[in-house]
Formats: sequence, structure tokens, C-alpha cells
Amino acid sequence: MNWQNVATIARKDITIMMTRRSLRIALVVLPLGLAVLFSQIIARSSMPADQLPKTLNAFLFFFMIYTGALPANLASYSMVGEKVERSLEPLLATPASDGEILLGKALAALLPPLVVMWAGMVTLMALCDAFTHATLGYLYFPNWLAAVTVFGLAPLLGIMAVAFSVLMSARVSEVRTAQQLGALTAIPGVVLYIGLLSGAFTLDLGSLAVMCAAFAAVDAGLLVAARATFHREEILTRWA
Repeated sequence: MNWQNVATIARKDITIMMTRRSLRIALVVLPLGLAVLFSQIIARSSMPADQLPKTLNAFLFFFMIYTGALPANLASYSMVGEKVERSLEPLLATPASDGEILLGKALAALLPPLVVMWAGMVTLMALCDAFTHATLGYLYFPNWLAAVTVFGLAPLLGIMAVAFSVLMSARVSEVRTAQQLGALTAIPGVVLYIGLLSGAFTLDLGSLAVMCAAFAAVDAGLLVAARATFHREEILTRWA
């Protein structure tokens, strides 16, 4: 594995992505907007102290929905969009291996949304602490639940979204179709969020560990399948 090739491919894709104004707005406005919105709901509510922790966890967990959706959208465009625009073929003609191309594009689709989601989550935690300190008598964030959610579960959901999108991109020829299929990766986050609100499970370190283990297993399977699917010869012929 030539990591310089991987970094070059990822940097090129991120640079191209950042030229899209709509994407820049989505990456910045969405996570920070959610953070401000949820913190204002907390600030304007008269919620008793014993109910605050559950609500704070739910608001932080809401980010899981978009952590699955945004990387899938970027990965779909990176693969199918470049194929449609005929800008993928020159890359496939370089000495970079299939694995290096795939990893570079995967990192480009994963890192920007993951970083901005982390920024949104940290902003939410800081704002909520400012508004709930007087009621709780202590700073609720950071805590171990938040740490595992932000740095464990969120990256695993993002990896799942990218790997799934690579698989779907190998079988479609339109960007919109690929993005619609990629949007399915938001479903696990939605299910988890609804399950948390409905009381189907209690958010604790044990339940988070089970979720992380389950998603890690799914990610491993999807990554193996994505790597097996990605072959430059097929992209240049069958995908054309």
C-alpha cells in the first residue's frame, strides 16, 4: 500500500468536493445548525434535572442519522459522478492500485462529514453545558457515553455508509440513483434514535459496546465486499 498515493487521491477528491457551494453549506450549516437548535430547545425549556440527561443524550444521538447519510452522499458522487463525467478513467490509468484508489476515495468521502459532525457534537455539548449547569449543578458533558458515541459509534456508521455506497455505485450508472440508494444508510441511525426515544434500549456503556461491535462486524463484511467489487477493468468496460 502506497500511502502517498492514497493521500494524493483523497486530497484531490476533497478539493473537488469543496468547490461545490451546496456541499460546503451542507457540511457547515447542518451540524452547527443542529447544535444551536437543540441547545436552544434546552435553554428555553423548564425541564426538571432528572429528565435532562436523557434528553441531552437523545440530542447528541440524533447526529448518528446524518453521520450515516452524509458520507454515503459524498461517496456516491465520487464514484458514479466521476464515472458519468468521464473524470474517473484518467485516475484508473495511473499506477495506483485498486486498493489505493478505493481507500483514497473512501477517506475523502468519510473524513470531511465526520470532522464537521464531531465539531457539531462538541458545539452541542459545550452549549448544553452552559445552559444546564445551573439546573444540574455540574457539567454533564463530556462523559464516557458521549465519548463512545462521538469517537466510536459515529465513525463506524460513517464507514458503513461509504462501503455500502461503493457497492451500490458498482451497480448503477446515475448519480441520483446512487445517492438515493446511499440514503438507505441513514436508516440504522434513525432506528437507533427511535429506539432510544421509545425506550427500546437504555443508553449506557454496555449497549453502546454492543452497537459498536455489531457495526464493526457489518463494516468488515461491507469493506471486504466493496474491495472485491472494485476492479478498474470492470469500471472501464462494464460501468461505461
